[in-house]
Amino acid sequence: MLRLFLLFIVFSNIISITIAQNLILNPGCEDSLINGEIPNWIEVMGTDWQNRESGNPPSYEGNNMFFAGVSQNAELQQDIDVSAFATTIDNGIQHFYFEGYVRSYSQNPVDHSRLIIKYLDDIKSTVLDSIDLGENINTTEWLQLTDTTLAPVGTRFIRISLMSIRYNGSNNDGYFDGLSLTTGLPVSIENNLNTSLTSFTLYQNYPNPFNPSTRIQYAISSRQFVQLKVYDILGNEITTLVNEEKPAGNYVVGFKPESSIKQSTSGVYFYQLKAGDYIQTKKMIYLK
Repeated sequence: MLRLFLLFIVFSNIISITIAQNLILNPGCEDSLINGEIPNWIEVMGTDWQNRESGNPPSYEGNNMFFAGVSQNAELQQDIDVSAFATTIDNGIQHFYFEGYVRSYSQNPVDHSRLIIKYLDDIKSTVLDSIDLGENINTTEWLQLTDTTLAPVGTRFIRISLMSIRYNGSNNDGYFDGLSLTTGLPVSIENNLNTSLTSFTLYQNYPNPFNPSTRIQYAISSRQFVQLKVYDILGNEITTLVNEEKPAGNYVVGFKPESSIKQSTSGVYFYQLKAGDYIQTKKMIYLK
């Protein structure tokens, strides 16, 4: 019998959540160019990043959006100083929440867009954690990408990288807009914590495919004994992530194969949630 596994992190309604201000400067590319450059951002690849005006395609919000111009490969980045949170970071209790929107243009094949978040030390020489939100290749409408990460001890900078690859036409049509980085959890989660749950739900892990880590969210509507397990494609149990009674609520868990599996390999894995009579299984893909 095929078995599956899951990962969880619990947000209970006893936690006080504060939504902080956006730490990203010029997050929607609304500021006017300075000497042809986008303020507060550094061009790593490509030399013609622009603040494209909303039109065809439309921006997600505001009047402009990030546009890579005509370069085949383009990357834009911003390093955010989070040393003001050093105490909570080094005590292992500081989360950061990222949200951004990406899209392409209606053509075949579409140009690709990618968002990568890196947690860096005080001299930016060591990558303490890296979250790749995936290469988005089929979206001709705005797609929301989110990530909530517990900052590794020693984090002093967070690097946001926008990457765009041109596969068609003369323009590099990977677009970015509505970027934010805050020290709180998303408002949607906060609202869920204060709302009576009426059903059991297992969500698709995100990102998927993933490397090196992914997150899985589930919700239970009543106190239940919960099991969350991970299985390989042959049905062998890899690890048990949760095996205890849980109160009603929303839970999110991070899964990092290299930390949970002695000899992790790329491929298909399954995660399964059991809570009372509720059983559900989903598939995830690990790219090593």
